[in-house]
Amino acid sequence: MKLNNVLLLVVSLMLSLLAAEIGLRIGGIAYPEFNRLDPLLGWSPRPGIEGIYAIEGRTHISINSEGFRDIDHARDKAGHVLRVAVLGDSFAEGREVALKATFWKVMENGLSACLRPEGMSAEVLGFAVNGYGTAQQVLVLEHRVEKYAPDVVLLAAFTGNDIANNSRAIDGHPGRPYFRLESGLLRLENEHLRTASFRMKRLWTDIKHGAFNALRSVQVMRQAYSAMKARLKYRDLSVADQLTAGLSGKLYRAPEDEAWQNAWAITEALMARAAESSRKMGARFVLTTLSNPIQVTPDLDLRVTAAQELGVDDLLYPDRRLASFGRNSGFEVIALAERLAARAVGVSVRFHGRESFAGGHWNENGHRVAGEILAQELCDILR
Repeated sequence: MKLNNVLLLVVSLMLSLLAAEIGLRIGGIAYPEFNRLDPLLGWSPRPGIEGIYAIEGRTHISINSEGFRDIDHARDKAGHVLRVAVLGDSFAEGREVALKATFWKVMENGLSACLRPEGMSAEVLGFAVNGYGTAQQVLVLEHRVEKYAPDVVLLAAFTGNDIANNSRAIDGHPGRPYFRLESGLLRLENEHLRTASFRMKRLWTDIKHGAFNALRSVQVMRQAYSAMKARLKYRDLSVADQLTAGLSGKLYRAPEDEAWQNAWAITEALMARAAESSRKMGARFVLTTLSNPIQVTPDLDLRVTAAQELGVDDLLYPDRRLASFGRNSGFEVIALAERLAARAVGVSVRFHGRESFAGGHWNENGHRVAGEILAQELCDILR
């Protein structure tokens, strides 16, 4: 009798799970693992995968056949098209908003309007991936972008973590490729991504993620747990702490210790390499520096308070430094933070986060205004 009850319970659970799986598939509900391990880049999105991203906001995400968040693009471009390749991290990938609302899609529309009198249109290709530092962005440029023959390469730098991400000493990510400077030359350090242990880890991760991505009910349970964990993590943070979450005061001043001096030197060398690689493929290189939440909050008192807590005087130091480096290196730099900061105060609007969290990535307002500014700036540069 007991055995029958156990069997009945097992069968009931299996039927319930099966019904849940069918219902979730009919409803198009999936929270998959989007990324896979990559022997060149450390990790990259899995080609062709799609599902819901619900960490900040709730968005349906699709990854194209090349492994980037964008639609598929033909390699050959029409003669009347100006093609722009966008490199960046999660700020540029923009999982928090719909694809058409990302700054580079907004920029595509504005740039096409600018080019229309000349019988031209713009085509913007997205090559941004969450978590990438400048090193990975340069590798994407040199290994994935050239075959699309872009006319312009736009590198979108999020200073909030890109400089730190370029330093093994500061960042220390076990799965990221790094560059080091040796006698003034950049040397790639990715031996750890070519070992037998990495290949085994990659194989196991593919198996594990494959099983996870096949089970929608498990995905829903993990998503519910992750959402609860995030709420508990941030619920007691002050607004000032939300705006500076994950940021280091060392970012906003001239580097005083060797690790940050080296991080800045590597970052600037990588920017110069990106510019040179772009020129070699016949493209114009443009750098844009995005904004950190604390730089553009509409509350001026909060900016002052947060700067004091970080122990800094100039929240725009990294933006000014990269703008100066670009001028001295012969490429254009479009700095967005100062312009967004002025607009935020003027209209009292937030460009980062949601109602429940003031920090984080750009929201639709941030993407829209940034895209409009970039379209106009690129239009002026290209005329």
